[in-house]
Amino acid sequence: MAGLGSGAAPRWWRRDADAARRRAAAAREAAAAAMLELDAALSDLPDAVAVAEERAEEAAAAGARGGRGSHSASAPDSLTRDWRDLSAHADAVIGHYLQALSNHDADAATESGPARQATAELGRAADALREVLAQVVRFREQYGAALTAASSARAGAARTVSAARDAVATAGAALAEATVAGLADPALDAALAEARTAAATAEAELAARHPGAAGAAAERARRTAASVTERARALPGRAADVRRGEASVRTRREALGTRHERLAPVMSELRRRYPLSAWADVERAPQRAAEALAEVDAALTGLHAALTAPVLDVPAAAALLARVRAAAGRVDDEVRAATGRLEQLDAVAADPRALLGDVQRALVDARRFLAGLPEERARRFRRTFEELARRLPPLEEAARAERPDVGAVLREATSIERGLAGLVRTARAD
Repeated sequence: MAGLGSGAAPRWWRRDADAARRRAAAAREAAAAAMLELDAALSDLPDAVAVAEERAEEAAAAGARGGRGSHSASAPDSLTRDWRDLSAHADAVIGHYLQALSNHDADAATESGPARQATAELGRAADALREVLAQVVRFREQYGAALTAASSARAGAARTVSAARDAVATAGAALAEATVAGLADPALDAALAEARTAAATAEAELAARHPGAAGAAAERARRTAASVTERARALPGRAADVRRGEASVRTRREALGTRHERLAPVMSELRRRYPLSAWADVERAPQRAAEALAEVDAALTGLHAALTAPVLDVPAAAALLARVRAAAGRVDDEVRAATGRLEQLDAVAADPRALLGDVQRALVDARRFLAGLPEERARRFRRTFEELARRLPPLEEAARAERPDVGAVLREATSIERGLAGLVRTARAD
């Protein structure tokens, strides 16, 4: 009898407990596998459903405004309800599975009774998990078009947000490089801050599952950042242009002084030879030229200070250069107006035939132009033409008088020519 209890084989109750533990371990592994599979199937659904719901709301709003919604990819009304039910059921089943794991620790279940209980409970949990997985698969099949469109929209928004993030980083680097070179544009700092704010908004909207808003904010950020990059990289070239321009206008300043000095004898000749009515509009040319010349000097001083500052504000310097050029142009205009008026008056006084010939040719050209128009269009301009043409004989008579009023003749001739030019211009645009 002693031999019956002394063998190496385990006793029957030990074999039964070992088998129960193995079955419990297998049930635990099967339930874990079912949980992993369900988790993978559910992982992207919350985002996809949220995006699909937002797209449906946007489509409904567009329809209410009379726009065209994306009906083919919009979420059906039942999607939200079905997802709410499925999600709640899945949470409950997963909760039961986790509770079963907590109730039956793998190391603690050493006896056959608890092991069999763990096997049964974990088996039921695995079956429930697989049932939910089947429901998830059916849900995906039922709402496949809306979920696919939502996933595509979210992926597209994510790419746009990423591109905006890269564009903002590039803009920041370009602006930093310009700063190191001693160049500045305050507007670019503000624009970069705006781009960063838009990019942060895009990130937040994407995290909140609003791909439409995220994409719009990201595109604003990308465009603004791209503009900052382009303008920041252009600063060195603009600065070089301003420096070259400053050297050029300093040389021009000397010539302007010489031209301004010529005004005094020109005005003296006008006063001596012609009545004020012939040149009243250029009477203050010397004063206006002097004021413009003073502005040239003031702007040049400011420009020099800007160019020698530790940091060059490129737009401000460019604006000063433009101011110098504009003021210099006004000096030229005043000198040209006065000297031109003297030349015109001298030419008319010497021989008015050239001036009259110019007016006659302008009349002939305008007549030919109107003759080439359809009758309906030509009729609308014929009366104006005839009124201008009737002014030519009195002009010729005044020009050929023994002591012509040269100023009046010049003004009338100029008025007729401008009237004819305006008539032709209007008729062409009609």
